Amino acid sequence: MHDAGVLLQQQNQLLEMMVKRQPLRQILDRLLQEIEAGLPGLFCSVVALDEGRKYLRPLSAPSLPVAFTEKLYGLEIGPCAGSCGAAMYWGKPVVVTDIEHDPLWVDYKDLALSHGLRACWSIPIRLGDHEPVMGSLAMYYAEVKAPDAGHWERLEMGRHLAALVLDREYTDLQLRSYQHDLERRVAERTHELGSALENLHKAQDTLIQREKLASLGALVAGVAHELNTPIGNALLSISYMQECMQQVIRKIELNSLGRQEFLGIVDDVNQATDLVLRNISKAADLIGSFKQMAVDQSSERRRACSLQHVIDDNLSIFKATIKGIAIEFEVQVYPPDLEFVGYPGALGQVLTNLLVNAQVHAFADRSHGRVQILARLIDDHTIQLSFADDGCGMADEHQARIFDPFYTTKAGQGGSGIGLFLVYNLITSRLQGHICVKSTPGQGTSFHLEFPRCAEQLAEG
Repeated sequence: MHDAGVLLQQQNQLLEMMVKRQPLRQILDRLLQEIEAGLPGLFCSVVALDEGRKYLRPLSAPSLPVAFTEKLYGLEIGPCAGSCGAAMYWGKPVVVTDIEHDPLWVDYKDLALSHGLRACWSIPIRLGDHEPVMGSLAMYYAEVKAPDAGHWERLEMGRHLAALVLDREYTDLQLRSYQHDLERRVAERTHELGSALENLHKAQDTLIQREKLASLGALVAGVAHELNTPIGNALLSISYMQECMQQVIRKIELNSLGRQEFLGIVDDVNQATDLVLRNISKAADLIGSFKQMAVDQSSERRRACSLQHVIDDNLSIFKATIKGIAIEFEVQVYPPDLEFVGYPGALGQVLTNLLVNAQVHAFADRSHGRVQILARLIDDHTIQLSFADDGCGMADEHQARIFDPFYTTKAGQGGSGIGLFLVYNLITSRLQGHICVKSTPGQGTSFHLEFPRCAEQLAEG
């Protein structure tokens, strides 16, 4: 029998094996062999409980017959399930000195006796008296035998070390279980997030389509609103003219139409005709503006042209249409022979709309005004054009929405709210540049444009 020093040394060696995380079977085999070496004729085993803590799971039995330990796999613990099964079931040591005649072994004695085993003492393995049972440590003898103090000393020492080993195994099993569960949850969550992202993209596409439809609805509503008044007035005038003509026809048939009455009806018809022409002309102008908004951009070819000529040509046309206001123009292009390759029709439309905007808004209720157009080459590739007036200016809230479609401060006074929207679209798409506005109430407004000297060829179609 080993003394205390030897036991302590063996215990330290086993703890070192645990720290080095050597295999569970190897540590338990070493532990049981050390116990057996101090007690001749002894056979030891360690069995554990499964995860459900209901069935046996042999872990180590270096000296017992393999055929015997294999039969223990899956046996259910209980009050009469042999020494080990009963010890784990009750949570306390079980001593069987004679397997052949003990009731705890009634169902398993033939198995034990066939392998020459007659006595078996088992002690439950757990970290503390109030901790759950993890397994059992058993001592077998081939003869009828009762344990003495030395046996109990070795059982206690072995149980303590086996408890540490099994606790490590259970911890590792739990960690692996947690890891697998975490991996499963991560996979499920990743799948859910992937599905959510896919649904988000679908929702985003749906919202974009709805926004396009909403914009189209706003455009149609704006068109209907702007055309409703002139067309309605024209219809009323035509209806009135039709009534006048029917009245003339009836009086002629009755031979009761006098000269003065006829001239009066003719005068009414002339006035109605003038009203129709003015309203139809206004509707035509509006339709023309709307057509510009959706015009096929491939209708104009990209070409080289003089920037000075484009500005002068559009100013000449605009000056011929000015009524009721004297506008002074200052135009400077540097260098004077500056040419650009792009879409002069689009630039002309931009200038015309800015001029009309100044006439209607900047110089409202004024008899004179001043417009300055400055263009220069700021580098080898970029043209900067400034359009400034000395008109009434605008507040910040108007500047923030000045390029929105159908936004106008002249609602009901002839303003359609699409002029500067067209300007923005033409500059950013066809001229491939950008525009910004600066304005102070009472101090005028300036538009600053930048666009490439040589625009890229746009798709024709």
